[in-house]
Amino acid sequence: MDTVLFDLDGTLVDTLDDIVRAVNTSLRDHGLPALSRAEVRDRVGEGGTALIEASVRKSGRAVGPAVVARAQEAYLTGYAASPAEDSRPYAGAVALLERLRAAGVRTALCTNKAGGVTAELLKALRLDGRFDAVVAGDGPAGRKPSPEPLHHALRLAGGTAGLMVGDSRHDLAAARAAGMPAAWVSFGYGRPGPAQAPDLEVAHLDALESAAHTARIQFHAIR
Repeated sequence: MDTVLFDLDGTLVDTLDDIVRAVNTSLRDHGLPALSRAEVRDRVGEGGTALIEASVRKSGRAVGPAVVARAQEAYLTGYAASPAEDSRPYAGAVALLERLRAAGVRTALCTNKAGGVTAELLKALRLDGRFDAVVAGDGPAGRKPSPEPLHHALRLAGGTAGLMVGDSRHDLAAARAAGMPAAWVSFGYGRPGPAQAPDLEVAHLDALESAAHTARIQFHAIR
């Protein structure tokens, strides 16, 4: 592999507290019940609509699509205004990116987050400039689990063969559809689906290279 592609939320950065704060502010403002941290965690990879609809189901009352749309827009606006109050890179994330790039391996970010908030988050956490390519969910390649964002990220990074590192079933499905091996980080928000088996499992980002070696996946510099 000459390129490593990373998911963002639950893989490189723990963003959960900021998402919980933003979504519950919107829900309360629209008369909907707040979600617990665990309820948000289970749905982070599904997007804003899934979070709002989970609250609607929790309310047990009929809520029209217009209210859902307004609540989602308010959540996205509020989150984009302050995406990094409590978010932090996971232990080992920065060092891993530095090691890979120092070894000549390309790094790419492939997230379902919108491009604007992704850029703000990376800048706030001083992660901007650490990737050879950044592909966001509102770009022309679409969103995971489609394989197209992974293909697009690999092309933009200038790589030829990639390993996808993520925490959700969407990451694993996208990697399989793209013909790429997948590493699942067990500390993230998501879980593999019942029929999904990652090529390797990583309990800590410092262990990615050793886990890849055990799985007979080798990293090579771009020549």
